[in-house]
Amino acid sequence: MLTEVEKRVLECIDADEVVRWTQELVRIPSVYRPLTGEGEEQAAAWVRQRFEEMGLVTHWELVAPGRPNVIGILEARVDGPRKTLMFEGHTDVVTEGDPAAWSHGGPFSGALVDGRIYGRGANDMKGGLVAAMCATKAIIRSGVRLKGDILIGALVDEEGAMLGVKHFVERGWAKRVDAAIICEPEENHLCIAQKGVMWARITCSGVMAHGAMPLTGVNPIYPLATLLTKLRELEAAEIARVGRHEFLGQPSITPTIIQSPVSGEPQNNVMPGQARLTLDCRLIPGQSPEDLEAQIRALFDVVKAGEDGRLRFDFEMIESRPPTFIEREHPFVQLLHAAYRDTTGKEPIYGGVPGTTDGTILFARAGVPIVTVGPGDIHIPHHVDEWIGIDELLEATRFYAVAALRFLGVA
Repeated sequence: MLTEVEKRVLECIDADEVVRWTQELVRIPSVYRPLTGEGEEQAAAWVRQRFEEMGLVTHWELVAPGRPNVIGILEARVDGPRKTLMFEGHTDVVTEGDPAAWSHGGPFSGALVDGRIYGRGANDMKGGLVAAMCATKAIIRSGVRLKGDILIGALVDEEGAMLGVKHFVERGWAKRVDAAIICEPEENHLCIAQKGVMWARITCSGVMAHGAMPLTGVNPIYPLATLLTKLRELEAAEIARVGRHEFLGQPSITPTIIQSPVSGEPQNNVMPGQARLTLDCRLIPGQSPEDLEAQIRALFDVVKAGEDGRLRFDFEMIESRPPTFIEREHPFVQLLHAAYRDTTGKEPIYGGVPGTTDGTILFARAGVPIVTVGPGDIHIPHHVDEWIGIDELLEATRFYAVAALRFLGVA
């Protein structure tokens, strides 16, 4: 049941403000466009202004040119050690694609239609970020004093190489975080697992030759094709070994790009000197990027056996993030379970994140317990006519406020 203090805080949530702030943030384009230098700076500036208006201790940290992290902290005025709960969100959004394909005024309209806010980033994940901000503002407005700190991280580049959260960890911020709610769009389900990812580039090098005289060179394409069949066998072996996860399904090793030649113009009568393969590997608990890399490297020797000695394989790790998992019995999960139930009157639904989020870095590099839970249809991110429902947005705001009160305690 909700306490009288919790009810008081919930009465301080301004529903109109939650909607208005989400619309305002969606209307600020924050697609990273390296060719023009556009990025998250304007959206981050909007967040910084709201943080300062709320009275949060605010930090502006430049991760890359035009790409600032904004960190806002509601500090507890208590003596001695205290806990910190982080609400984590990102200010970047993916490309809008063809603007003409969008309804309701275009990709950054923030239009409110039939209980939904439309626009790129409304779902992924400006709505979730605003919910955390408005939950914190309600606590401030109520006059309730917490025993610990709320830290809101509005970070850059989640949709890319996750430079923002890596910078956050490298700067030491994560050391003070005791637990984190990742505000990604998961229909407010409690997602306690995330797939890991390993993006790798494999280059097979032979010797370039005339297509009419292939024996004078070493063709890298046939060995790369053999490696592909071995990778499919490896995928099957890994599925058999680790099985199917309750929330994440099975792991995968997916070839996504094949190039030959790797550079220069392809010609019908030229046997290329190199062929390159890019892999998108998705991992579940029980796997690690390091182990998978070792298994792939072992296949190189198998494929090279019997081939020309001049053939060479090279492995390049593009990105590596392990899978994450937190037990249902973990105290943080149980606290969120009860907070959701008491706030909504419904039992929470548990789930997993098929991709990776900034939370992966917090978990893997700093050991921060994470649960991914935020408003927004799970299947809408990156679609044309992206939207977020007002009911879910307000539900998340209420839930976040109660979760913070219970995790940190009231002074």
